Amino acid sequence: MDKNTVTGLLLIGAILLGFTYFNQPSAEQIAQQQKEQADITRKKDSIAKSQITDNKSIEKIALKDNKSFLATIPENIKADSVLFTKYIDSVEQFNKSVEAVANQKELEGKFGIFYPAGKGEEAYTTLENDKLIVKFSNKGGRIASVKLKEYQSYESYMTDENNIEPLQLFEEKTSNQSLLLLNKGTQIDTKNLIFKSEINKGDAAQVLTYTAATADPNKYLQYTYTIKNNSYDVDFQINYVNLQADLNISESILNWQLFGLTTEKLASDQRRMSCVMYRYYDEKRDYISEMSDNEVELEAKTNWIAFKHKFFTTGLILDGQDITKGTLAQKQLENDEYSIAYNANLNLPAKSIIDLIFFFGPNKNDLLSSYDNGMDNIIDHGWGIFGIVNKWMIRPIFNVVKSAGFSFGLIILLVTLIVKIIILPLTYKNYMSSAKMRVLKPEIEEINERMKDADAMKRQQEVSKLYSQTGVSPMAGCLPMLIQMPILLAVFRFFPSSIDLRHSKFLWAEDLSSYESVMDLGFSIPFYGDHISLFAILMAISTFLYTKMNSGNMATPTQPGMPNMQFIMYLMPFMMLFFFNSYSSGLSYYYLCGNLMNIAIMWGIKKFMVDEEKIRAKLAENKKKPKKKSKFKQRMDEMVKQQQEQAAKRNK
Repeated sequence: MDKNTVTGLLLIGAILLGFTYFNQPSAEQIAQQQKEQADITRKKDSIAKSQITDNKSIEKIALKDNKSFLATIPENIKADSVLFTKYIDSVEQFNKSVEAVANQKELEGKFGIFYPAGKGEEAYTTLENDKLIVKFSNKGGRIASVKLKEYQSYESYMTDENNIEPLQLFEEKTSNQSLLLLNKGTQIDTKNLIFKSEINKGDAAQVLTYTAATADPNKYLQYTYTIKNNSYDVDFQINYVNLQADLNISESILNWQLFGLTTEKLASDQRRMSCVMYRYYDEKRDYISEMSDNEVELEAKTNWIAFKHKFFTTGLILDGQDITKGTLAQKQLENDEYSIAYNANLNLPAKSIIDLIFFFGPNKNDLLSSYDNGMDNIIDHGWGIFGIVNKWMIRPIFNVVKSAGFSFGLIILLVTLIVKIIILPLTYKNYMSSAKMRVLKPEIEEINERMKDADAMKRQQEVSKLYSQTGVSPMAGCLPMLIQMPILLAVFRFFPSSIDLRHSKFLWAEDLSSYESVMDLGFSIPFYGDHISLFAILMAISTFLYTKMNSGNMATPTQPGMPNMQFIMYLMPFMMLFFFNSYSSGLSYYYLCGNLMNIAIMWGIKKFMVDEEKIRAKLAENKKKPKKKSKFKQRMDEMVKQQQEQAAKRNK
């Protein structure tokens, strides 16, 4: 860069600086500019505020900009700004009146006499006692969700067992509770009505009143919910106040539906023990079969209905109400979040006031029995003899041992021991019969071998003769076994349905009411699962050992084509391994304890109480004694003789 260039740039810079200095605004000019800018900002804010706060401004602007509308206005009104503004206001008021009438007609068409309750904002109210947290919605005046304070979901329990997050039975988005009403031919669903609420909290109870208004202040639909202290109940009263002339209340239907939330470890296990139950007065409870999608029609006066989850119940007690018609339904939901979709549509009695009771609580026998209406049968302890054994034997023993305050692992062990002691005489009798059969086994095999080419009937006669001579009955061990079987099988229903085992830890099992896993496979084996249950494996091994120990008592099949019983018995432990892998670990543990005790009892009986040499000597002595045939034996021999004679005639 040469000298002339540098000089030129310096001169240009000096000129620019001088121009900027001599043309900058004065302090007065700057203040004036700031004032003008502030005025512009205030005007903009004022316009925006007026457009927001004044609900007429937008309409006025719209009318003033509507050329077709302006063309209808007389010129003298347009020329007078005051008259023009009043004219615009009167048109706006007229349009609003027309719109209000149209909206009312629309609401009347949808909600009939309850059209004033057809609009409004949804709001919630929560009432709680020491058992429940119940959330209500003024939209439909319904119970939106329920939580149980004393219980946790499995997920919450595993996250932090000390920080109790109340268990949620059902949620707002998948539940509904409404009335279907008939008003002059129009069916009204109250689920979209906005009820006015009023709360009254007393020392013993809390009362929430919902009111759906009509145009007449003396006519309204009223719901009253009452929650008492230390109770799982929510009293529910429906009151048609002066509505008898406007509603056909004999056609009123209560619609109640919800999705059962998965609260346990395994959704499929919860689904397997969940269903709709109900009871007619003076009858046993009935139910829709588990794992089915079905619907039933009510046919008699109904005592209660229950949406039974595995360990909890959402129920409706209908005591004192003449409810004889309705439909109950359930549908399986194949996902991990929900178990079953429950639904009830109940035809309500034609009464001005209807009192019902919602029950939200655990399936505990003492709690359900306190209602004295058969609700204790919601706990499914099995049908027939199995339910009787559980009710009058297993459950009393369990409750007595539980009252001692032991851990539930020890309680199951003690219950198993007590049951084994009770049936010990039957076990001894069954073993004695098996020992006699084992002593005779060589002689029976010798008869079958000697008469292998003879007629099957003759072989059987010869074997029967041996039984008669020795005084041994091959059926003697059946009766003790038949008596024991209901006791052994009853617990198959008792332990999986016992809420006491829920979230009870023992050894490596974190929850005895569900399966325990010592290893997650990362993949699923058909009919087995994606995990390994150690209790199920130990139970299967103990069953195999017990079967092997008793295999010598089993007679070899004497006829071609007869099943190999030993093979079937050895196959059972393997099959049980698949079945019990995803079942209650408390049940697997019970059967494990039972098998180990059976092995010990059998060893003790054989070692100290049964001498096969003495049995053999006794049977040999019996052969020498003359035997008098019983009348039954005489009839059997006569029947065999007649069959032989008829066979001989056919062969001629």
